[in-house]
Amino acid sequence: MTDRIEGGETTEIWIGLKVMWETGLLRPTVFDRKYRGLKSVIGALEGLQARKVSGTAVVLLEFGHGRARL
Repeated sequence: MTDRIEGGETTEIWIGLKVMWETGLLRPTVFDRKYRGLKSVIGALEGLQARKVSGTAVVLLEFGHGRARL
């Protein structure tokens, strides 16, 4: 929306972000927790709720390991 109202301001924002990134003031947040298999879905959802994960929790599913059980 800022770009629609003040077109030049968007360019200034991105230049400022670039400076912050290059000087180390802006760093990504990386979570080291890995959610593997369907059993970890509950833990992933709890992590989102407790804000231990930001944005998206990825649950990795591994196929081809072992036999399917019904």
